[in-house]
Amino acid sequence: MSFVSYHFRIYPSSSQRRSLVDHFGCTRWVFNRYLSEADDCYKQTGKAMRCNDFIVRLVKLKKEYPWLKDVNSQSLQMAARNADRAFVNFFEKRAGRPKFKSKHSGRQSFQCPQHCKVQFPDLGTKGHIVLPKIGPIKAILHRRFNGTVKTVTVVREASGKYYASVLVDNAQPEVAPDTVDFERTAGIDAGIKTAFTVVSQSGTEKIDNPTFLNKHSEQLKKQQKRLARCLRIVNVKVNDKGEKVKEVTVSKRYEKVRKELACTHERIRHCRKNWIDQITYRLVNDSQVTSYVIEDLNLRGMVKNHHLARAVSDVGIGNFNRTLQYKLKAVGKNLIVAGRWYPSSKRCPECGTKKESLTLKEREWRCAKCGHEHDRDEAAAQNLRHWVKLSESDKHRYGRNGRALEKEAIPF
Repeated sequence: MSFVSYHFRIYPSSSQRRSLVDHFGCTRWVFNRYLSEADDCYKQTGKAMRCNDFIVRLVKLKKEYPWLKDVNSQSLQMAARNADRAFVNFFEKRAGRPKFKSKHSGRQSFQCPQHCKVQFPDLGTKGHIVLPKIGPIKAILHRRFNGTVKTVTVVREASGKYYASVLVDNAQPEVAPDTVDFERTAGIDAGIKTAFTVVSQSGTEKIDNPTFLNKHSEQLKKQQKRLARCLRIVNVKVNDKGEKVKEVTVSKRYEKVRKELACTHERIRHCRKNWIDQITYRLVNDSQVTSYVIEDLNLRGMVKNHHLARAVSDVGIGNFNRTLQYKLKAVGKNLIVAGRWYPSSKRCPECGTKKESLTLKEREWRCAKCGHEHDRDEAAAQNLRHWVKLSESDKHRYGRNGRALEKEAIPF
């Protein structure tokens, strides 16, 4: 089985928006309640709480809190299962400790795992997405699909727009991946000024970073200043802990300015996503390449560098890797991740000699052994392409768990 997700814009009526707000609030309450009870259970017994036991107690909670009956029961159960999955990811060290959800967060969402339908129109794109206890919601169904609807996730963004993400089982067998062939392999080096450098058998391609965030920086500054003027400090008090607490009054136009700022951020995000979709579509449909090699970058560590965080986030390297991965998998091509400690930028692609020191300012360098001059990004992409020719022992040396100990050259 293969699953495909489709993203649609929905337009709920005023009564449907009130029902959606109830679903957002109740599922958030169940999620936070599960986190609280799971913490208490672990402190008292030293064992994790079973998710099924909590789902059974939801019946009693509905009697204690009658407003839980106004929303879909399956959505409440999914909120509990999502909280349980968050704890599992935390204990298996795949994510951080789960946090409580806030009603003041700009983005709200809930899931409907059953009894959802997508009604396509006979002509045009305006159809309906039917949700339990909410009914048919107008939607722009710009793409048709064949398959079974598994889950519908409804999202309200900070800009106030509503979207529905529909997960569909198209009942098609997964495409078997092609064999890895060096002649049909390309290396992709990610950067900042040059977003991606692609080296394949046919040549080298450099994709510049469009810097969507920088292009909207002046507009963002103006909107942030307008938003700050809507807040006025009227008094400063000292609480019991000796901390200063500011009392702030909010202007009437605060919500309007906040939505304008959220719309600008949303526009930047959509521009970046569209740009990544165009690049990955072109790479996936290249008939001369069946495998791509990328770096295992420590993106979380790179974002912690305050000098590079803005530029790294503006490229969207993580989104690019995820988008390229699922598109390649759909057509039966390979995405290979090189080891984190593989010195792709420091190694000469001609003779394999490693340069001991290479700063970020050095964009070109000369090999001390063979004398070849290399562009930093092109050399990194070429070395990533040569990754498939390394032996398994050499690949293990450059894995995620440790640095490479050897300094001698590895011949390609």
